[in-house]
Amino acid sequence: MGIEWKEAYNLGQADIDQQHRHLFDLTNALMDADNVVTMRSLIMQLYKHTREHFEQEENLMRKMKFPDLEVHTHYHNKLLSRLNTISQEVGQGVFNKPALTQLMNDWALHHIPLDDAAIATFMNTPK
Repeated sequence: MGIEWKEAYNLGQADIDQQHRHLFDLTNALMDADNVVTMRSLIMQLYKHTREHFEQEENLMRKMKFPDLEVHTHYHNKLLSRLNTISQEVGQGVFNKPALTQLMNDWALHHIPLDDAAIATFMNTPK
């Protein structure tokens, strides 16, 4: 069972939307993996892509002086911590699919439509 990308998750910022979709693609590939070697490779890719995505988002927020940068960054750190725990487990040969599913659902249902949408709204508000 995978995590379905929905058009409602699009924020109207092409780069961010593409990165979000790629996170879902990596997650689904990981969920479909059937051996530890593939799982380890995919979790490393997912973790790396997530860190890069968050770094780009945070740099964008700094550049545009986004007022909730600190709160948003804190949420990124919480998501990364959860992903790091899952990554460590995969490194030990244990894959907790329910934990990854919950993380991605939290991300898709809360972080993207609420927190990331606030960035897009701020970007599109005339200053």
